[in-house]
Amino acid sequence: MHRFLLLVLFLPIFLCENVIDSVKCSFENLAACPYNPDADLDTPQIARRHGYPAESHYVTTEDGYILTIHRIPGPKTGERGGQPVFLQHGLLSSSADWIIAGNESLGFMLADAGYDVWMGNARGNTYSKAHLTLPIQSPQYWNFSWHEMGIYDLPAALYYVSNTTNKPGEIIYVGHSMGTTMFFVLASTKPQVAKNVKLMVALAPVAYMTHVKSPIRYLSPFAYDFEWLARYLGLNQFLPNNKIMKFLGYDCELLKIDKEICEDVIFTLCGFDKEEFNEELLPVVLSHDPAGSSTKTVLHYSQEIKYDGKFQQYDYGPDGNKIKYGTLTPPQYKLLNIKVKTYLMYALNDFLASYIDVIRLSQNLTNNVGMYQVPLESFNHVDFLFGKHAAKLVYKPLMKVLQNYSEAVH
Repeated sequence: MHRFLLLVLFLPIFLCENVIDSVKCSFENLAACPYNPDADLDTPQIARRHGYPAESHYVTTEDGYILTIHRIPGPKTGERGGQPVFLQHGLLSSSADWIIAGNESLGFMLADAGYDVWMGNARGNTYSKAHLTLPIQSPQYWNFSWHEMGIYDLPAALYYVSNTTNKPGEIIYVGHSMGTTMFFVLASTKPQVAKNVKLMVALAPVAYMTHVKSPIRYLSPFAYDFEWLARYLGLNQFLPNNKIMKFLGYDCELLKIDKEICEDVIFTLCGFDKEEFNEELLPVVLSHDPAGSSTKTVLHYSQEIKYDGKFQQYDYGPDGNKIKYGTLTPPQYKLLNIKVKTYLMYALNDFLASYIDVIRLSQNLTNNVGMYQVPLESFNHVDFLFGKHAAKLVYKPLMKVLQNYSEAVH
């Protein structure tokens, strides 16, 4: 009788514990993921919380945009004066991407090795949403794509880093996704500015887009339909509405992935790897990304897809092109003009940077010093930042490459 009473009393507790154990952080149940304070912090605050020094610097571009650059000037131990590394984020992202993964983030690993880490923020994102004269609500403010980021944002940022560190020509540039596109624009159109860079490392490089699998390709037929753009994407800041996100995220929903992930445009456009992605990072990633950009930035990529993947300037239509460029079609970027040493790192399952397009890119870079294929077939575009094995499969091989172009580091 006593045993029965004990069972009646404690059975609910046992059942409750079993239910709690069974509810784990997963892509189907984000609510069960443990709280991570980094979800509520900005980039410098995240760095400081992890014990690193952090700074914010402000630069103004030639066309008046005010950008924020974040800096981790060295390791926790206080050493300074290391070789500058400039990290440039990808599409709709920010500097936070480089340190969100904690101890296994590239930004922290570079700082631990003694590098002076600078993290750029492209115009229009969370940290670089300001201008000397244009209000951010104006269409004129949002009239840019990654072309302007390449010819205006990067020169301002790289000159600032070069002057601040007093190390001209010694910057190592690491870009992911759009961060690589921006550099290819810069180095092909302004080679004198690109001389500030000693080596450019491209993670998931995007230039040619002939074999892209991303749903961004579905936008290409509407690139010139302003009524459609205004209704579904927003003509200025990229703000896709619920209907277009449901359309673009159809594959995501088929996989029964949490609604929050399917509604995040980063995962919708760049792909999602359920096996490799670190699910415990999701609440932090979703709180920082997307970080914002212009509709024109996304459309510039979709235009490339429409025109057989050509790496070319923005297409304003025959009449607009005649006014802007003096030709009926936009000029292609001359990759053969790039003199900076490049090193390409790519993955076979990348939705946005197809390995076929990356190989084609390598054949048009006259000073490409190497290529690295991530040795995991399922590795995807965002896994370069948030993958469970990114440190082992990408960052450690990357840092070995950097040693050949670096001053003495720890």
